[in-house]
Amino acid sequence: MTKNRRFNFSWRITILGILCIFVTARLSYWQWERYLAKESLLSELDARLQLPAVPLETLLPIDPAKASQLLHRRVLVEGTFDFSHEFVKRNRRDDSDGPGVHVITPLQIDSSKEYVLVNRGYLPFSVKSGEARKQFQRPARASFEALVKISEVPRSFFSPKDKKPSRGSDSDWIDERYRVDIELLQNHLPYPLLPIHLETIRSTSSDIATKELVKNSETRNEIFYLGSDLNKVTSGGVNPEREYPVPAFSTVVPSATHLLYVYEWALISFGTLLLTIGLQLRKRTRK
Repeated sequence: MTKNRRFNFSWRITILGILCIFVTARLSYWQWERYLAKESLLSELDARLQLPAVPLETLLPIDPAKASQLLHRRVLVEGTFDFSHEFVKRNRRDDSDGPGVHVITPLQIDSSKEYVLVNRGYLPFSVKSGEARKQFQRPARASFEALVKISEVPRSFFSPKDKKPSRGSDSDWIDERYRVDIELLQNHLPYPLLPIHLETIRSTSSDIATKELVKNSETRNEIFYLGSDLNKVTSGGVNPEREYPVPAFSTVVPSATHLLYVYEWALISFGTLLLTIGLQLRKRTRK
């Protein structure tokens, strides 16, 4: 078949093809870098989860510049919740109840003047309002095990931003937020916050914690409430067999997902190369 064709070089097709090949090849390499970084992160995560849980007070004081070194450490916490400055983290999801929110509550650490933000867990979409949440604000005094998390920032320029509040003012309190940005929230609270926040743990088993932490997140359903979850949102009820808030993790995408994208972009790059060559093959004309 190729004997009946000849190569007819085109600058336009060649340059456009090279650009597309470069972009897709670079995206493949970028996903490879993310794969390696995620493998390193998961190794650190697993090592930290295997460490015995320690009282949070033993880690104080925490240097903000080194807070990331405590990520996913298990800690034992005792203190008193401040429900008056509670807020919710939007666009969350539960495997059973569908779209909802995570409840974030400041907690004063025992024998300390410092506070730490605690993700107490998931609540269904229908009970996200401040008034509806009051039924789940008990007890104020609490003792539990938690995972250490660091401050959250927008992933990109296009990510939605939280409004910056006035320092120490309750008049413009924002009850719903996109993320736990500790530096931003410090401007809104009348007491000092630790440069970390915590997520309550459903189980003290490190193996179960790893399983729940490392999994794919159905982002589109979380944000747009698509598919079967739509019925769960509109029905509005809570499950009487569950105890709310339900401890919930901010999940980590498994490294295999990035490896899949490496192959995907590499195949697209190779396909673009073949297309670039194919578009410049012309049928021979008979004389």
